[in-house]
Amino acid sequence: MDDEAQAQSVNPAESRKRGRLQLWGDAALRRRFINIGHLLSGNGINGLIALVGVAMTARSLGPVEYGILALVISYIRVFDRLMRFESWQPLIKYAAQVAQDGGDQAEQLRALFAFGLWLDVGACLAAALLASLVAVLFAPLLGMNHTHILLVCINAVTLLFNISGTPTAVLRLAGRFRTIAYVQVTGSIVRVALCAAGLWFHGGLIFFICAWTISQIVSSLLFLFVSLVELRRQGIVSLHRVPVRGITRRFPGIMGFAWSSSLSTSIRTSSMSLDVLIVGALADHRSAGLYFVAKQVAKVVQQVCAQVQAVLYPDVARLWAQGALARFRGAVVQVQVILDIFAIAAIAVLAIGGRWLIGLTMGHAFADTYPLLLVQMVALAFTMHAAPLRSALLAMGEQRAVLHIVLWATLAFHIVALTFVPMIGAMGANVAHVVLAVGSAIAMERTLHRRFSHARAEERPAAPA
Repeated sequence: MDDEAQAQSVNPAESRKRGRLQLWGDAALRRRFINIGHLLSGNGINGLIALVGVAMTARSLGPVEYGILALVISYIRVFDRLMRFESWQPLIKYAAQVAQDGGDQAEQLRALFAFGLWLDVGACLAAALLASLVAVLFAPLLGMNHTHILLVCINAVTLLFNISGTPTAVLRLAGRFRTIAYVQVTGSIVRVALCAAGLWFHGGLIFFICAWTISQIVSSLLFLFVSLVELRRQGIVSLHRVPVRGITRRFPGIMGFAWSSSLSTSIRTSSMSLDVLIVGALADHRSAGLYFVAKQVAKVVQQVCAQVQAVLYPDVARLWAQGALARFRGAVVQVQVILDIFAIAAIAVLAIGGRWLIGLTMGHAFADTYPLLLVQMVALAFTMHAAPLRSALLAMGEQRAVLHIVLWATLAFHIVALTFVPMIGAMGANVAHVVLAVGSAIAMERTLHRRFSHARAEERPAAPA
């Protein structure tokens, strides 16, 4: 038990007071700022490089063909997210418990990561097979022709190599945030190089689909490689030889956690990836292309949200396992404030120079992207505010509460999107995202406050009789 946990057991009120006074000056905050700095610098570079690739692709193909590329990539992402187990969430939570319980940690972690790796491999194979099969069997119903089926099958190859859950858990637990940030840059550099060749030699739609596919495969393989190197450094090797039978007895509840987080992710997918397909189906290819460009630009900011959350989740999982409530709550508030400031700054920069930036990079044919991007950034600001809350609730073991919130918020998204997209086009999807983000943020704030208040009440000493 650490010093703060001892203080809480003796005098909870005094411990909480001291925790609030030290909220913005402790060593943990400085460490988080360093890790966040690594992630922001790496993701900033990666985001800028990725936008260069988007701009080259958009200028080469134009709004209509770029819209087709957007629909193909979004279609594949739907299956990626539907079939992904998000194994990093249960792996980090149970690894934190292993560290707290003691014992033969190396062998327990080896079994835990082997379980996660097999989950990832199975999900990748299922996603690639299902995406290709649905495209071939139901092409007429989905409005696909033979060219579209070919593009889908080419891009579906990325799913075979997208083993990301276990590598994410390994590197986050090891504190290798600099590695996580800069590994992604490699794939973007490969994409820009290929897109530059396509722009120079007037490559067509198939060429650019191949370029995006190859760059994604390179990034995924490199990510897996560096995580295996990190495991070897820790003395954890030969994961493929570890028997996974009996894993649920060694880690009670892990399969339920994995299924719950997977289902939550699958539901969220219908708003994060299906939105492009909804716009393409209810509007047209050009609207889908404009909307996808807005999403790609906003993704630069969204990656900041995801990576900052990456720093937070391992920390809060450990703090909750230790019972350090004041530090747990402080960590969540710190990251929320950082993300809120960043979101407001991003909206301000976009409001001032967004039109100029789009014209400079994508060309005037994509000028209608600006209002879409501005509203999307408003939705993203609320999403960023809620991201630390989601990490905190998962660390508390409240994955079912997260699932219920995601379910109802996503249902609201679809009602709004299907109502407004036919009326106002792609902007209707952005309005739906605002509804989704605001509803999720409010519900998660209320759930965390209730759960945290209950935990504090449990730690108070009983009144003398």
